[in-house]
Amino acid sequence: MTNDLILGIIGGIIAASITVAVSYFFQTIAIPFIKSALFDIPDISGKWKTHDAINQEPVGTAIIKQHSRQVTIQVIRNINRNGKKTEKTFIYKGKFASGTLVASYEDTDMKGYIMGSVVMQLKPDNKTFFGKTVYFDHNQGQVVAHDYWLKR
Repeated sequence: MTNDLILGIIGGIIAASITVAVSYFFQTIAIPFIKSALFDIPDISGKWKTHDAINQEPVGTAIIKQHSRQVTIQVIRNINRNGKKTEKTFIYKGKFASGTLVASYEDTDMKGYIMGSVVMQLKPDNKTFFGKTVYFDHNQGQVVAHDYWLKR
């Protein structure tokens, strides 16, 4: 009887592990692949340069990881909005659909002290995003919005 109980527990653990592994496979690989094939979602994964204005030098880099419509972006900003050198890292999480990227972000160094959102549109060349970033500026004491560009 004790052996049957132990075998039942071990069997349950193995079955649960297999179920979690299969579920993870479908959520991260199979379903995003099928969605991208069916809905013809552009691939925006990779390294992008960040800009505060269209003809301005880059102020940082962004690395986009895309799984169908879900995106995770790591942005490293090297120049702040005043033109001074800085080293800030932000993590963005959001969605990309119909050429529009919507994501919320927070800084990693100060654990959420700076938080905000971006809404951006992919240009027809698939090499440029343009939109706005909105966040609470602690120096100004108010919510601000700025132009924001990503370029390949």
